[in-house]
Amino acid sequence: MGNKPTILVVDDDPPIVTLMRALLREFGFDPLTATSGAEAIEIARAHPPALVLLDKNMPGMNGADVARALRADPAFEGLPILILSGEPMSSAELAEMRADGAVMKPFDVTALVEQIRKYVNADGY
Repeated sequence: MGNKPTILVVDDDPPIVTLMRALLREFGFDPLTATSGAEAIEIARAHPPALVLLDKNMPGMNGADVARALRADPAFEGLPILILSGEPMSSAELAEMRADGAVMKPFDVTALVEQIRKYVNADGY
């Protein structure tokens, strides 16, 4: 049970957070959730995740701010960060945010899980 990869979901939209939590559990991941950027950083430091799914547009600290803050911490240098966004993102935007990839909302469940597994060793799930 304790060997499930931990995925931190950061989104200010409670229905998205609830959906992602259920979905990730169903596919064998251990989800942690945050509804703000500051909360995400606090949770990541207390419980280092295997990957972060990060909403691009949030009030206060947006996704870019959170990604940069995590990347500034040497403990999170290699942490995969996937941006959740309602609009397409260019590779230049992702590079500027220091994110590894993007997932379009509304997302395709199979594509989302494949993308997560690309970064997290979860073949047994």
